[in-house]
Amino acid sequence: MSNLAQEDREKEKKRKLMLIVLTFVLIIAAFASIGAYHKHQERVAAEQKKKAGQKYKENLSSAYNQMVAAGSMMEDIINGYTEVWHAAIWNNGATIEGQRYTDFNMALAAQMTSYDTNGDLATVEATMTALDQKMDKLKNPPAKFKDEYAVSLDAYTAVKDMNTYVNPSGSYQTYSQITNEKDNELASKLNSLEVRID
Repeated sequence: MSNLAQEDREKEKKRKLMLIVLTFVLIIAAFASIGAYHKHQERVAAEQKKKAGQKYKENLSSAYNQMVAAGSMMEDIINGYTEVWHAAIWNNGATIEGQRYTDFNMALAAQMTSYDTNGDLATVEATMTALDQKMDKLKNPPAKFKDEYAVSLDAYTAVKDMNTYVNPSGSYQTYSQITNEKDNELASKLNSLEVRID
């Protein structure tokens, strides 16, 4: 009987030892799985951060392109006003859409109607609306793009400021002087932004 009891105790010890070894193996496997899971999560987070950075840069570049397009269109419109205004005052009249105007107020009104009819003013407005939406997407930039965002806001402000001169007012001299200054300011701000996003 003691032999049988001895064997049972030996089997019980082996069983306990196997259970302890199995428990340690399971604990080690659990820690390894947790570690692998955390490394995977870190890789996923790093990839998401990288993609968010790329998307932000794409939006910043798109906003820059919209600013350039809007600025160029506004510059063309403003130049058209100043040419008509100048011609109506100093060249005995301006011709718009085949009609001659000697009164600069009527010439400017005709030029504005022409821009309205051919869709130039609507195109500027649509571009500005798209730019407003793009700038909304740029709010809360990733830390690495904070400076670029600040520069883009400066350029955006200059574009919006230039847009106020799409409807001429004041005298020819003040209008042409102010719009020239605003155009130069916009060009400078756009150059600063271009350098940042390249």
